[in-house]
Amino acid sequence: MVNAKTLYGDVKLTHIKPMKEEANWIRKKQVTPKYPVLLARNGIAGCGIFKVVVNEKGKTDSVELIQSIPEKVIFKPSKKIIKKWKWVQSSNGESKKEEKIVRLDYCLGGKSTEEAEAICLKQSKLKCSA
Repeated sequence: MVNAKTLYGDVKLTHIKPMKEEANWIRKKQVTPKYPVLLARNGIAGCGIFKVVVNEKGKTDSVELIQSIPEKVIFKPSKKIIKKWKWVQSSNGESKKEEKIVRLDYCLGGKSTEEAEAICLKQSKLKCSA
């Protein structure tokens, strides 16, 4: 068990397809998702790539796991995070259904929040598969 008082974590969201600038729908609040408590308590770090379908009304229709490390462990907490996202039309967006591919990296380590963010930036550039 990891001591929560000395544990620093970060979550990095990467838009794979479409790129954020080309999307019809963007997240209403552009804040970093919170690290899932269950993963943090168990000292689990990793990444997941998800297919997210946003309908023509801006609601998340579905969240599907494409791949992850560790396998399947992060799907449930990630789906919970993604389902809470509120979507708004981008300036170039149309009110139509959009399929998105996003990556969430969950990173632990370092001696500060800044170090955890730096670790996450490096991790997000690595392959997200075994």
